Amino acid sequence: MDGHFDHFVTDGDKAHVGKHLLIDLWGIKDVDSDQMCDMFTLACKDAGATVLFTHSHDFGEGCGTTGVIILAESHLSWHHYPECAFIAIDIFVCGQTDPSLALKRIKAFFEPLESDINLMHRGSISDRASYVEKCKAKGIL
Repeated sequence: MDGHFDHFVTDGDKAHVGKHLLIDLWGIKDVDSDQMCDMFTLACKDAGATVLFTHSHDFGEGCGTTGVIILAESHLSWHHYPECAFIAIDIFVCGQTDPSLALKRIKAFFEPLESDINLMHRGSISDRASYVEKCKAKGIL
C-alpha cells in the first residue's frame, strides 16, 4: 500500500478501516479514577498508539467514571460501573496499531474475575464491491 494509506488495515487481499476491541471486565477491584486514566494512557502506548488528548468525568463518591483518550489512530473509551464491579472498554484503532497489546496492562490493573473480549474489523472495504474500485484507484488495495 502507498504510505499515504497506511491507516488502512490489510490482511492478504482484504482491507478494512480499523480494528475495534470490545472489553467487558466483571468482578474488578476498586480503583482510583486518576490511576485508571494514567493506566489507560500507558495501555494505549503499549498498543503502539499516539495519545493526543485525554478527558474523563468522575460521577462522584461511589459512582463510576467515563472517559475517552483521543489517539492519532482513533480512540479508547471506557464506562466504569463500580456498583456492579464492571467496566466496558472500547479500543478502536487503524493502521499497524494493535489494540490487543493493551490487554495485559488493563487486566493486570483491574484484576477481573471474568472477561468478555471481542475483536471486530470495522469498515470492511473488501466486502463493499462499489468501494473496491475506488480504493484501488487511490492505491489503497
